Amino acid sequence: MVSSLCMGCFGGGNDDEFQWPDPVVDSCQMDYDLECSTLLQLGETAHHSLINPVDGNMWILFLGGVIKSWDGENLEDVADLSSLVSQCHVEQGLLGFSFDNDYEESMTILLSYVEEGTCEGENQSDLVLSSAEIGEDGMIDMESITVLKRIEQPYRNHNGGFLLHAGNGNYLWGLGDGGSANDPHENGQDSSNPLGTILLFEYRSNEISALLDNSTGDPFVLHHGLRNPWRFDVGADGDLWIADVGQNCWEEVNLVTLDKRSNLGWGDREGFQNFYEGVSCTDEEEEPGPGVTDPILTYPHDGGNCSITGGYWMDWGPENLRDAYIYGDFCTGSIWILQEIDGEWTDTKIGNSGGMIVGFGEGINGEVIVFHWTGEIVMISEKS
Repeated sequence: MVSSLCMGCFGGGNDDEFQWPDPVVDSCQMDYDLECSTLLQLGETAHHSLINPVDGNMWILFLGGVIKSWDGENLEDVADLSSLVSQCHVEQGLLGFSFDNDYEESMTILLSYVEEGTCEGENQSDLVLSSAEIGEDGMIDMESITVLKRIEQPYRNHNGGFLLHAGNGNYLWGLGDGGSANDPHENGQDSSNPLGTILLFEYRSNEISALLDNSTGDPFVLHHGLRNPWRFDVGADGDLWIADVGQNCWEEVNLVTLDKRSNLGWGDREGFQNFYEGVSCTDEEEEPGPGVTDPILTYPHDGGNCSITGGYWMDWGPENLRDAYIYGDFCTGSIWILQEIDGEWTDTKIGNSGGMIVGFGEGINGEVIVFHWTGEIVMISEKS
């Protein structure tokens, strides 16, 4: 479906040699008594959505720095942060947002983005976590934007940047390993370094605070050993589903807890193999070292697949997708669900979105939303 130009897609390849694949658009085809339709055709890349807890509208996040609100008929502007975010690299931009736990009272959201900076020479733009207030006009008050935390990024790729509210004012923030290829600074296995991790923090009174002890050297670090956790979600039992973008051979789905730190292996492991520069995808699988948690599922870079885009643990939405984890591949548009059947995790392909998947979201009426690199937003629902 896509040529080999993609070198790892959302999170792959060397920062200096990165090649983006040509855009691909095809027809969406779904099984499992599901159907799909085009919700919106936009001229720029949207990649995530959340339901506004006050009015029920769907807020749509655009990589270029814009947030819009969709009420089922009209798109309204919420924010234009394009002057604040870097667009030097296809993996930079506005990467995540979340509503405050007390949004109905505070009218505050959290934002994750790579800040604007020069596109010349080495990367000088940090990954930034900020808060912002929504004014009476329904737009972000630009003067209210407050920087809460900065993370230096040595390269322009592998930023992660996804934000997830984990309940009770606690949030998860995903960070890539800092970029380039082969984890050159060995950030993945350094638990005192925020790169290649998922951070856990509490947000109160327009400040963030760590919830963990400092035994690893960084009290914000919950899980480390990640390459580029582009998406993750909390399941019904409180466990954390992490889709981690691979480099040479394997895309990963990881399942860990929220109450215990984990090392997920990168850059010593990719999938079930030990990782080193020049490793072959046909090398034998090996047992992980002490303290390393392997993924529960991997899939190879075969048949055009190149880069996992994580989705959701489905305790909502179409009935046939319930009690499963949904995810897709950027290059092929394939979509799978992962279910526990007779005590084993089993993956099932449920269809193809017809485009290059950069994100999933939730629709106004509980539909599964799929975001394409080309700006198309597809809606998956039960077959009528």
